[in-house]
Amino acid sequence: MILKVEHTTLFEYDSPIYETATEVRLHPAGNGTTAQRCVNFNLQLHPDATVFDYTDFYGNKVHHFNILQSHKRVKIVATSVVETAPASQGTPEEREIYLMDFSAESRYVHFDPAILSFAEPFRGTVDRYQQALDICRHINESFRYEPGVTDVHSTSAVVMVLGRGVCQDFAHIMIAVCRSLGLPSRYVSGYLFGGGSTPEGRDEASHAWCEIYCGAEKGWTGFDPTHSTLLVDERYIKIGAGRDYGDVPPVRGTYKGAATEKLSVAVRVSSLEYSAAL
Repeated sequence: MILKVEHTTLFEYDSPIYETATEVRLHPAGNGTTAQRCVNFNLQLHPDATVFDYTDFYGNKVHHFNILQSHKRVKIVATSVVETAPASQGTPEEREIYLMDFSAESRYVHFDPAILSFAEPFRGTVDRYQQALDICRHINESFRYEPGVTDVHSTSAVVMVLGRGVCQDFAHIMIAVCRSLGLPSRYVSGYLFGGGSTPEGRDEASHAWCEIYCGAEKGWTGFDPTHSTLLVDERYIKIGAGRDYGDVPPVRGTYKGAATEKLSVAVRVSSLEYSAAL
């Protein structure tokens, strides 16, 4: 599929701020480690600023900028065109130390007693792929999708108690369960194309899922415990991956000033193949 993403982030303040420092992780992956290809990426800022970029430890492209003058709003518009593959294609991992980094607890992923108990029925499965698939299905059937009961700072332990949450929460649960069983797992941020009957696409939101290392043959394989389809396919656009959400937030920054901040985000995903067919 050829998909277009328009991701708009707007920060508004009730009084002027200054010396804004912001990092943006919105560039689609596609450096040979994924089956997708980033055809085009454009980042627009208001107020205007010089944008720099670097690649972080986990291979994610990061843009960053500073706005030194006084201002009351910051608008960030990231537009991407991405070609995705028909199905998730596993990639082998040659760096053992890299796998170790995805095998331990992290900021949002905890091996608390509830997680260990949840993981126990899957301990005897030898096939890593089947083990991860069974875990994914069980999470999808056991937890209720409910926005508003958690936030971006909720840990896997909190979600286990609630039994509810959103895609970020379910990804953290699956990662915690898999890691506790010795399956290296990483958190993935991106988008999911939901279809639509118009060339303009439809309003979406950022999405989160996980990739599990299923051995040298299958490599890193994408699983989505939020949706009953369970496996990542051509509808998914990967932005980046890390130990948990803390490694790949779409936008992160700081500023000087005593103002109250209001954040709004709008995401639109459309199929360019649909548009071309009209």
